Amino acid sequence: MLDVLRFQILPAVAAVWISCQSLMAADTSLPESIAGTWVLQQAANPDELHRELRRSLAKALATPKIRGFCLRFPWKAADEDFSLIEAGFKIARDHGVAYSIRFMAGRHTPDRVFGRGCRFYLGGRGGNEKVPVPFLADGSPNTVFEAEYEAYVTRLAAWCRSREVKLLHLAWYGQDWAELNHGKEVRSQVGYSYANWLRAHERLLGIGLKYAGEDLAVEFPFSGYGPLTDAAGSLADHVIQNIGERNPVFFCQANGWGPSGDWGAPSPQVEAAFDRVWQRPICRGQQAIQPGDYAWPELFRSLYENRATYCEVYAPSFTLKRSAELAAEIRKFDEHIRTGGPLLPEQTR
Repeated sequence: MLDVLRFQILPAVAAVWISCQSLMAADTSLPESIAGTWVLQQAANPDELHRELRRSLAKALATPKIRGFCLRFPWKAADEDFSLIEAGFKIARDHGVAYSIRFMAGRHTPDRVFGRGCRFYLGGRGGNEKVPVPFLADGSPNTVFEAEYEAYVTRLAAWCRSREVKLLHLAWYGQDWAELNHGKEVRSQVGYSYANWLRAHERLLGIGLKYAGEDLAVEFPFSGYGPLTDAAGSLADHVIQNIGERNPVFFCQANGWGPSGDWGAPSPQVEAAFDRVWQRPICRGQQAIQPGDYAWPELFRSLYENRATYCEVYAPSFTLKRSAELAAEIRKFDEHIRTGGPLLPEQTR
């Protein structure tokens, strides 16, 4: 009789335990799911990704207290076939870390988008790659690009939610990277005005925010190419006006995190102008400017000063001489998050 009762009770206990674990997972806040240090790796196909896994990515992901793996890829490399991002997801799962994805538009935009009438200029490597223009010759929106962009974000967001991926990095119009592109090539296009350029980027923000929620944060980089200090602040204000202060469904990111600051600016004066973004009550992250053997305590100190929730470090950095110093800073950052909570922007008074 006792054996019968035991076999009846144990499944019920197991079911309650599983239910409690699910509730505990659901109670984890979005910032807690994102906070910490992420390993960043770019790849254009699964074979390249696995070569990088052997070269440096596996060592990086084995570092204690890594939050997750962020895969950066060209839009055209994972447009209608998601095998590349699935391969990245498996690598993250095999290493017991979280996963996020970052696509690049610009010269990485699929040819089919231009075939449907997306306006472009020739730029990028060698000056002969098609790069989307954020406006038409009369200054009106590039509706072809925006429609294709939203369709892609729709599919990426659905994929993320199906895999419980909590952070989706989004691209601007761009040129070589996912960052803002306000360079001379764009400014020389017929139909350009700063207002037309800015409105085009506000519309992309609107698309991204449409697919964000309590289970998925989206990110846009606020650094990039060209005169951008005014634009970065304006875009931050636009986000705050639409979703409120300190809302972790959206993160802005500084992609120039290195010895000279956070933004990769050409001068200390421009760097200081970009830093005005940190005065806004907007959630933020930071990405290393490139792989390097940096003085990691100095770099990580800026994370605390800027109240950045997360950072991204390129995988090759984990193979260089100061990798032990990097690992120590990652542990300290994780300890701070676990004992004091994720870093978020200060509340306005």
